Amino acid sequence: MTSSPLASRAVPAVAARVRSAPATWAFLGVGLLAIGLYFLLPPDVQSVFYVVIGFSSVMAIYVGAARNLPKSERLPWQLFAFGLLGQVAGDAIFAVYEVSLNREPPSPSIADAFYLAGYPLLALGVLLVLRRLGGQTSRAAILDTLVIFSGVALVQWVFFIDPYNHMHFGSEFARLVRMAYPAVDVLLLVAFAQLLVGPGGRTRAYRLLLGSIALWVVADEIFGLNSSYEGGAWIDALWLGSYVMWAAAALEPSMARIAVPDRRRLPRLTSTRLGLLALASLTAPATLLIERVSHHRVHAFVIAFGGAVLGGVVLLRLAGLVHAVERAGLAERLARREAEQAQQLLAFQNEQLLEIDRLKDEFVSSISHELRTPLTSIAGYVELLQEDEEDAEKRGHLTIVGRNAERLLALVSDLLFAARLQYGRLELERSPVDLRSLVEQCVDSAKPRAQAASVHLDLEVEDVPQILGEQAKLAQLLDNLVSNAIKFTPRDGRVGVRLTAHHELIRIEVSDTGIGIPDHDRERLFERFFRAQSALERQIQGTGLGLYISKAIVDAHDGRIGVDSLPGEGTTFVVELPAAA
Repeated sequence: MTSSPLASRAVPAVAARVRSAPATWAFLGVGLLAIGLYFLLPPDVQSVFYVVIGFSSVMAIYVGAARNLPKSERLPWQLFAFGLLGQVAGDAIFAVYEVSLNREPPSPSIADAFYLAGYPLLALGVLLVLRRLGGQTSRAAILDTLVIFSGVALVQWVFFIDPYNHMHFGSEFARLVRMAYPAVDVLLLVAFAQLLVGPGGRTRAYRLLLGSIALWVVADEIFGLNSSYEGGAWIDALWLGSYVMWAAAALEPSMARIAVPDRRRLPRLTSTRLGLLALASLTAPATLLIERVSHHRVHAFVIAFGGAVLGGVVLLRLAGLVHAVERAGLAERLARREAEQAQQLLAFQNEQLLEIDRLKDEFVSSISHELRTPLTSIAGYVELLQEDEEDAEKRGHLTIVGRNAERLLALVSDLLFAARLQYGRLELERSPVDLRSLVEQCVDSAKPRAQAASVHLDLEVEDVPQILGEQAKLAQLLDNLVSNAIKFTPRDGRVGVRLTAHHELIRIEVSDTGIGIPDHDRERLFERFFRAQSALERQIQGTGLGLYISKAIVDAHDGRIGVDSLPGEGTTFVVELPAAA
């Protein structure tokens, strides 16, 4: 019996359970037992059992492809099954001659046609698997394949094909048939090399497929070196092992994603690929050296031709690498130039934005100055009118006008204050400040607003050391915090102001039972013009400057301000200021 390909004994009971990893290992175990049993059988039974194992492999590959792949992706494995079927048909012909006719079939015979026809199908199946994984027909990939093919073809011709030219055969056709076997092995060798350096990560199915082809190629090469093969020899274990692994690869569930596809347009020059290309490039001198050392007839013309082909292909590959490096360098220079232009454009746009921001601040400052004078006049005349007006209804209307004028004046003051902060650090006129007295005054001033909003305002103070600061700015800080707490607290809520001393720090706490501040808003709370989403949704009036100004005042006094809040439960602002030395 001569060479035959692939997988294992596909026992139907096992094939029904191969969708899990343990079932794959069980299948491999059954296959190994079948191989062991093969060597214990009588010669005639061995021939039949060999065919049974091969045919079971065809069925296993067909079943595995049907279970694990959609119809559009089954073609590579169907080609494997048909390639294997050709080997099984050749084995079956041999079995008929050996068992029924008790002799070897003639050489050449129809069995050789089936054997040889299977190799191109197997190699084409490997090519389609690689294409599915992202293998590209780029110039680099084609040249790599030509290097490997040239090296393999040179070795095959010198050591496996040409020796048949010096043997006696009954006819020239018989000689050509025998030479065809190592010739078609070149296809499998190249397919194996491409799988070895193929794209993507390795799955179990990929490794099983790689191992099955490796066993097949090794068996064929050993068979080519030893022309005295007889059925039942140890070399059959390699072919049968290839059968087992090929069928297991088809039944393994990971064959649906046989490898992680590589999306690169060009193949990576990995260490494995580089080593394989180097090995192929050295085949000509290595072959010459082996022939001289073994006193073998030197194939000078063949080695010279093969070396020239290898050198030419390698030179083209090197030229491609040089061009790729040059293109990469050019692309890098263009990218660097574009990056520099983009950076310059970005710097120019940043300057424009800064100028626009400066102009905006100047505009706000100018408008605020223009508004302050008439608003101050309005507030003053409203106050005079209130003093002379005896009609209660008109006096109420004037009170509303005065209150709104005062609110506009406060807004204008905040805008001017914020504009000044943009141009430098806040300068203070420092003097000793009694914070206890200042806090009590602030709370007294805020009580009418709290009563109007039905909010309970609590005060807890203790004697604290004086601080060095500007009283007016600190009063503005306290008023901002307390008014904010009242504004964001629903009716019947509570606002508490607490003044304590901790070591050399004066601590002011303003807490409320209001709507709270979400976590994602807390980090931006002290930014200019920022307003929390909860305030916007409830349409609570404000400009987003109060806390910005408050933080600036605290920073100017070398203190710190923080906030602790839970949405729906309330907020506590904490200010810590250093006591006077």
